[in-house]
Amino acid sequence: MKDVMFYFELHQPFRLRPINLTDLRGETRDIFWDEKNEEIFKRIAVNNYIPATQHLMEYGIRSSFSLSGTFMEQASRYCPRVIDVIEDYVKSGLCELMAETYYHSLASIWNDEEFTRQVSMQTRSLKNVFNYDPVSFRNTELIYNDHIAEMAKKMGFRNILAEGTDEISSRYNVNHRYAAPSGINLYLRNYPLSDDISFRFSNRSWKDYPLTADKFARWISLADGDLINLFMDYETFGEHQRPETGIFEFLKHLPRYFQEYGIDTILVREAELRHRTRDFISIEKTTSWADKNRDLSAWMGNLMQVSTFDRIRECKDKLGDLWGYFQTSDVIYYMSIGDEQDFTVHEYFNPYRSPYLAFIYTNAALDILCGKDYGKNVMQ
Repeated sequence: MKDVMFYFELHQPFRLRPINLTDLRGETRDIFWDEKNEEIFKRIAVNNYIPATQHLMEYGIRSSFSLSGTFMEQASRYCPRVIDVIEDYVKSGLCELMAETYYHSLASIWNDEEFTRQVSMQTRSLKNVFNYDPVSFRNTELIYNDHIAEMAKKMGFRNILAEGTDEISSRYNVNHRYAAPSGINLYLRNYPLSDDISFRFSNRSWKDYPLTADKFARWISLADGDLINLFMDYETFGEHQRPETGIFEFLKHLPRYFQEYGIDTILVREAELRHRTRDFISIEKTTSWADKNRDLSAWMGNLMQVSTFDRIRECKDKLGDLWGYFQTSDVIYYMSIGDEQDFTVHEYFNPYRSPYLAFIYTNAALDILCGKDYGKNVMQ
């Protein structure tokens, strides 16, 4: 018997409104782009959140979700039906809810206290909304190192996820259960097989197109190891890979071929009951699942990002309750440039279509709230 562990990220940021330099003259302004946030959330709810969850439940596919606090806020505000469908899936016993940072932030790389505060906020929200106490942790964008694993262990979590980078997979087979030096169970993403679904499923120029359920199940059955970790953005199903690509048909037939090849789907919390720890792995260098480099360069790759990140941290007292929302990793991610391959992905997610506009709009919003005079400096 070989097991597949599906994990899906469910997150939406509160995007900042495009602000012109003339807007800096005003004393107050609605900083967040509410109409765009509502439009995007409702569209994805129809394309992905509701139908994909219903399909997973109907087909008996077990998976683990992490829900950012900002996702739960938007779901409650814009489409409560999403909460209802996820709750049904959780109550069915097929879905595990995981902890993460409330604001889907970068707090883990700069302040332990803020990181702990945000994780506690998110777990309280899971308790309030779903009456659920998570035992597994997944950090923002799979940002990981030994210290983050140690903090998760101290907070009482038994399991943590990380990216199976090329450097790690050259030394360890990612298709097993491992442990971090702190003792917390560590599960490494099989990124080639995950990306076959996330990015290559509808790519007609891909040598293995089309990806059928039969073909994919066979690949898993032939993979060396006993636990295949498929971690991806939940919006893969119906939003990034549209229904006309056959992505939901792929899901529909997957259980049949999994059964044929002796494959089962399990939850993160179940893995320690079915698989032994193969080794302890120390990962001192910070990794993530973002871009080709799979490190922090998607957020710390240029001066625009670094200067804005520093400014947000310094504005804590002036931003008040809004400080956490400005920490959302997407705010900095929108300013990423990267190489041509990475830029194509960033451009798809960027509501401003330009990292430079993202930089200008974010800092203009900070000017309004924090009383700086960034706008005049841009004009000069």
